[in-house]
Amino acid sequence: MGFTASLDMGSEKMVMALASSERAACRLVGIKVLASQGMERGVIKDEDKVKACIRSLMNELVKDREIEVLNVALGGEVLRVSERRVTVPLQKRIVEAGDIHRAEQRCREGMGGGQDELVDVIPVAYSVDRGELMAEPLGKSGRSLEVTYQVYLAEYGYLSRMRCLFEDCGVGNVCFCPVVRAYMKALDLSALTNDFALLDLGAGGINVVLFREGMLEYEAHLPLGMHTVDLDIMTAFGTSAGQARKLKHEYGQALRSQCKNKKVQIPDTKFTLESRDLSMVVQSRAEELLEGAVYLLQSWGFDRPEDEILITGGGCRLQDLDSLLHRFSGHPVVRAVARGVQTSREEVLYTPEYFVALGLLGCDSGETGETRNGLGEKVVKGLKGFFGI
Repeated sequence: MGFTASLDMGSEKMVMALASSERAACRLVGIKVLASQGMERGVIKDEDKVKACIRSLMNELVKDREIEVLNVALGGEVLRVSERRVTVPLQKRIVEAGDIHRAEQRCREGMGGGQDELVDVIPVAYSVDRGELMAEPLGKSGRSLEVTYQVYLAEYGYLSRMRCLFEDCGVGNVCFCPVVRAYMKALDLSALTNDFALLDLGAGGINVVLFREGMLEYEAHLPLGMHTVDLDIMTAFGTSAGQARKLKHEYGQALRSQCKNKKVQIPDTKFTLESRDLSMVVQSRAEELLEGAVYLLQSWGFDRPEDEILITGGGCRLQDLDSLLHRFSGHPVVRAVARGVQTSREEVLYTPEYFVALGLLGCDSGETGETRNGLGEKVVKGLKGFFGI
C-alpha cells in the first residue's frame, strides 16, 4: 500500500497529513498539527527550527511507514507567476485528452532553468481555432487547440535548500505545489458549478480567490494577516504575544454589538480588562482586513448576493467574523469543507487549520488533462497600496 504525505508550513501552525491510496481513492490515515517555528510569511527563516518541527510531526504520524511522496505547499512569497499561451494542432479534428497533454508538455518546455525552477502549470482557459474561451474543450471540433497557462516558478536555490532540509528529515521525494492547487483539490471543483469566493485567513496574510462555473478565475494575496489582531491587543493592553493570542482565541469577538460586557482576566496575571474594550480592538482590525478582501471581490464583479463566500484558515475561528464579513459583503458566509479526501472522522474535513494539508494530499504537479480547474484571466498579487505599505 502506498502512502502520500502533505505539509502545510504556516507562520503559526504546521500541519502534516498522511493518506493511503485505495482503488484510486485518497483515504486519510492521520493528521497532526503543532506550533510552527522558523517560518515567516511562508518562507523558511530558521532551518534548524523548521527541521525540529518536521521531525516531530513525522515521528508522531509517519513512524515506520514508507511514504512515496511528500507534497509541500508554496505560498505567494516564494512563487513567481507568469502566463504562457501555447497552440497545438488537433490530431483527429476533435479535442481529445492527448491534445491537452501535448499542450501542457509544450508549455513546460523551456520554462525554468537558470535561477528559476518550474513548480507547476495550471490551465487558464481553452479555445478551439482561436474562438471563444471555454472551460471544457473535450469533444470540440476544429483544427487547433489554444491553451493559456498560469506558470508558477520559484528560485532554484531556495527549493534546493528545502530539498536538503527534507532529506535530513528522511524524506527523499518532495513535490512542491502552489497553495491554489491545494484549494482546488480540497474543494473538488469538478463537483462545483456555482460562483463562490474563498478567503483563507492566515496569520501572515489573507488569500482571496474567486471561482466561476467550477473554474478558479482570480487569485490575490493580501500581505496583512490575522496576526495583526494580536499586535493590536498587545499595544492596546500592554500584554505579551502569548497573552494577546490567548485573549483573542478565548474572548475575542469581531462584533462589539454582540459582546456582553464582562471582566476578562489577562492570562497569567491578576489584571482584568473589559470584554467590550477587547472587542472594539478586535473589530477595528478585522474590519480593515476584511475590507481589502471585499474590495477585491467587488472589483472582480462578484456581486450576486446569493453567491457564497467560503472561509478557512485559523483566522476564521475568530468569534462573529462570519457575521462581520456578511455585513461587509452582503453574501452568505460559510466554513469551507475539504471534499477531496475520504475519512471516517468527518469533523476533520471541517477543521480550518487542516484545509490546505488535506487538499495537498491529492496534488500532483505532473497532472495533465485537467479542464475545470484552471486559473482565470488575471492573477492579482499584493494590493499593498490598498494598505499603504
